[in-house]
Amino acid sequence: MILTVIPNPSLDKTAIVPHFELGKIFRPPTVLGLPGGKAFNFARALHTLGGDPLVVGPLGGYTGQAIIDGAAAEGLRCDPLPVAGETRTCLSIVDPESRQITELYEQGPALGAETWTRLVDHICTHLAATERLVLSGSCFPGTPDDALYELVGMATAAGVPSLLDTYGERLRQALPAGPALVKCNQAEAGDLIGSPLTDVAAAIGAAHEIRRRGAHAVVITLGQQGAIGVDQGGTAFGWAAPRTDGLYSTGSGDSLFAGIVMGLSAQWTLADALRLGVAAGAANTLQVGAGVFERAQALALLEQVIPLPGLDHTGE
Repeated sequence: MILTVIPNPSLDKTAIVPHFELGKIFRPPTVLGLPGGKAFNFARALHTLGGDPLVVGPLGGYTGQAIIDGAAAEGLRCDPLPVAGETRTCLSIVDPESRQITELYEQGPALGAETWTRLVDHICTHLAATERLVLSGSCFPGTPDDALYELVGMATAAGVPSLLDTYGERLRQALPAGPALVKCNQAEAGDLIGSPLTDVAAAIGAAHEIRRRGAHAVVITLGQQGAIGVDQGGTAFGWAAPRTDGLYSTGSGDSLFAGIVMGLSAQWTLADALRLGVAAGAANTLQVGAGVFERAQALALLEQVIPLPGLDHTGE
């Protein structure tokens, strides 16, 4: 079982609006609603690839119940922590003509430190049956800055490796706790080290720096270019993303993360696991819905994932 923590879940709606413009009324021909937030996208993708995620997070109100019902309909296991307040809703507007995506993300209810403590206690009830703990996405407003440091430390004490896909101050403070893997995008990694990442070499340098700060291994995604990684031994590698005509990029990073975790669960090296992740991220772009693709699509694209040129694979 992969224990999948979602600190700030949402009901994600995607509306397909050809020729979208601001200030006008539209009646979208296609609207898709799914349990969302990065961890649900991750869990959906991992389930498609054959993994066994259990999603844990705070859910409240009518929206929270809709997310629980939606997860059950998808076959995703979910053990929610009931909370006061209404779980947030997020909207993505996709214009297939301009190939642009407009996203409106609610912040979610401010649940506070006491709810975080309850959530950690809830997570701990599952650690004994957990292969890996995965935390994806932002934390709800009011979460303590050292929250992830505490969670990673508790998981490590229980013998469970932690894999983080998040950003900002809470990630910065979590690094000394020694997460097994940190995955972030190019902008998030640049913010973490205090310097923009302008090319592949800079991304690899940032991954080495994040390792020096405590992460055992690091993956940094580079959008349509692909992704790089540095494993626990300090060896760098990277994969170029296959070219597709896909339009729906939302959730591709979460699908990539799911491919990594699926590969690691199969005892693959991190480099091989990232290759599967890059294929899953590309497959995600082919249809509407974050973390929505077919396993056969990812496996077909896997054969088109080739190494990024010019990498030093000899380590630090």
